[in-house]
This record gives sequence, structure tokens and C-alpha cells, in this order.
Amino acid sequence: MIRVVRTHDGQVVVDREGRQSGRGAYVCPEPQCVALCLKKKLLEKALKCAVPADVTAQLAAAVHLSAGDIAMSEESLMEEIKSTLGLARRAGELIVGQDRVLEGLSSGLNLFVLLASDYSPTLKRALDAKNAEAHVLSGISRSELGQLLGLRQAQIAALPVRSGFAGKLKGLLPEGGNAVE
Repeated sequence: MIRVVRTHDGQVVVDREGRQSGRGAYVCPEPQCVALCLKKKLLEKALKCAVPADVTAQLAAAVHLSAGDIAMSEESLMEEIKSTLGLARRAGELIVGQDRVLEGLSSGLNLFVLLASDYSPTLKRALDAKNAEAHVLSGISRSELGQLLGLRQAQIAALPVRSGFAGKLKGLLPEGGNAVE
């Protein structure tokens, strides 16, 4: 296992001997594990701080991971996100469309809101008026989201927060989904 530590002074370092004092996190020394860890920002979550680029480079070098391997992992992660959204739609848990999502928020539903990367400023203002936190699906445009959901276009979708699909998407999205404030 590779140990990464956030020291008491806030620095993040790779702990080669496994004895350094501070909050530690372990990463499996397999390339696919490191790639997944870097993509999903699992170290940031475990250490509760940002991980510097030199530390991520050291981890990638330690397991002979190339930039292409990480990009490949990114593609598979995006496919997993799309698959989860499709399953949620077929299960009837996904709320799609501006009117339906805003109506759900108005009626007091606690929703995990997802936006296409090219969402409109008008929609953002409407969400702000409802004090709703929204998560951007970077890399998925309105037309891609719509096509995925069997529509021409869709810029917003939501799931009940307690849904298993919402929990899975939170885990897949980097830092819980690049929340827009």
C-alpha cells in the first residue's frame, strides 16, 4: 500500500516509510486503483484537503501510470455516470426538465440536482431563488443529456437525495459534482 499523509502543518506528502505523523490515507499500488483514486479525488476526501499536483504525479509515477491511463479511466467514469442516469430514468426516479425540477423544489422535495455543462443563466437564477445546490455534469451537454434520457435536449435533471442512484452519482462525480454556487 502507498501511504499519503496530511501533516500537522497542512502539507500533503507521500509517506514512503509509513511512519510520518498526521492524517493518512492508503492507496492500493495497482495502476487501475491509483487512476480511480486520482479521478474520483478520493485522497482529497480522505485527507479533507487539496492534494498538490506533485503528490499526484508521484503516485502516478510510482505505479507507472501514464496520462493516457488516467484519461481512459475518465472515459469509463463518464460511461458509469451516464449508465447510472439511464438506470434512474428507467426506474422512474429521475425528474427531468426545468419545470418539473423547480416544482419539486417548491413543494419541499430534497433533490440532488444535476445540470448539463451548458446550462442557461436563467435556470441558474431560478435555482438560486430556490436555494438549491446544483451539480454540473462536466463533459455532458444539453443534447447529450437529452439523448441519454430519450429526449431531444435536457439541461436539468434531479433525483431524490435519499435515492440510491443519487448516492452513487455523488460518489462518481468529482468532489460530489462541482457544485455551482
